Amino acid sequence: MGRFSVGHPKAVEILMTKLLSHTEDTPVNRRLSRAVSRAQGRHQQVSSSNDRGFYHGLLTGYAVAMKVIEGKLTAARRNR
Repeated sequence: MGRFSVGHPKAVEILMTKLLSHTEDTPVNRRLSRAVSRAQGRHQQVSSSNDRGFYHGLLTGYAVAMKVIEGKLTAARRNR
């Protein structure tokens, strides 16, 4: 996969594919899925690159939240 700038439509499309493929049918995941769908819709409606960047960041935050809910994100290791 190539690198995209923040807010680039293709980057958001790839992010959405990842987000929507990992949802389980639980109340918290359903709420998160609705929030993701709203953020994606707003991302598509805005014309400013700053606004698109904001919604891209929001979607990235939702992706992290989904990983936490799934238990796939662990605390950082400390070097001793």
